[in-house]
Amino acid sequence: MNNHMKASVLIPCRNEAGNIETCIRNVFDFEPPEGGFEVIVIDGMSDDGTREILSGLKRQYHGLRVIDNPQRTVPHAMNLGIEHARGEYIIRTDVRCVHPKTYLKDLISLSEETGADNVGGVLVPTGETYTQKSIAAAYASPVAMGGALRDRGDFVGETDAVYGGCFRRERLLEIGMYDEEMVRNQDDELSFRLRKAGGRVIQSGSIKVEYFPRKRFTQLFKQFLQYGYWKVAVLRKHPAQASWRHYAPAMLVSGFLALAVASLFNTKFLIGLLFYSGTYMLPVSAESLRLAFKKRNLRLWPGVLTAMVFIHIGFGIGFMAGVASWLLSIKPRYFESLSR
Repeated sequence: MNNHMKASVLIPCRNEAGNIETCIRNVFDFEPPEGGFEVIVIDGMSDDGTREILSGLKRQYHGLRVIDNPQRTVPHAMNLGIEHARGEYIIRTDVRCVHPKTYLKDLISLSEETGADNVGGVLVPTGETYTQKSIAAAYASPVAMGGALRDRGDFVGETDAVYGGCFRRERLLEIGMYDEEMVRNQDDELSFRLRKAGGRVIQSGSIKVEYFPRKRFTQLFKQFLQYGYWKVAVLRKHPAQASWRHYAPAMLVSGFLALAVASLFNTKFLIGLLFYSGTYMLPVSAESLRLAFKKRNLRLWPGVLTAMVFIHIGFGIGFMAGVASWLLSIKPRYFESLSR
């Protein structure tokens, strides 16, 4: 490894023709830390023109490297990147994010000042289209995500996991890198192992990263199907990581299913189903309205409501499918294909 290379920025991607050029230009606009940095894109055999765009960008940015990822999943991509990296620090970024110019310097400074095993900033959801703006508003709500974002500029402290992450390469090799069984939720699983081994994960509210959500509600639903499904795999390996917010969506969906099936045999259960639906929809609708008011755009109300329902139901169905897959020993081919 070249000891004079300070950082390696790793970007896992697949079929991101609409975002990859903006991402690469944003990353190469970073203020370089002392010792410099390299950028490694680990491409999951894209077939939408992403690879051709990367070939053109390589001629413009000599610090850009592209590695093939035949397995196509994020944990495989990250491990390939770590193995090929020459930097002292490994910093993961996402194609759909826009980072501040001082991103690398800020993360490395935070790591060196705190001595933490993993450091990161906070995601600030934003959007260009109606759907993206609606999803972004929903992301900021603890009702949708089960936990408020720590986006105060003065917040610096320990947390369970952070966006992307900044690690010393040596430490990642010691801990075993990413678990390649975790098609989703691999960041949470890695951070949990680090903390279990006595390490710390530190988040700084002053390091803000803009995140652009999915462009369609159906994509959001599939995304949370994956999150719910693979969260079961994480909890099977690390039961201590379990929280009520992991189980709540599945309990919600179970209630709907139980009452819907019961009403087929006895119409009296329809009243229970309507009441159950109302007790769910009323507070979610109220929270969606509050978020639309906060954005000063009442037109967002139905969009935010749709996003919140899709997040809850998608995660709940995915979680239940994950439990069923575990109990019945069914291979997760469908969910792996969704994740690629």
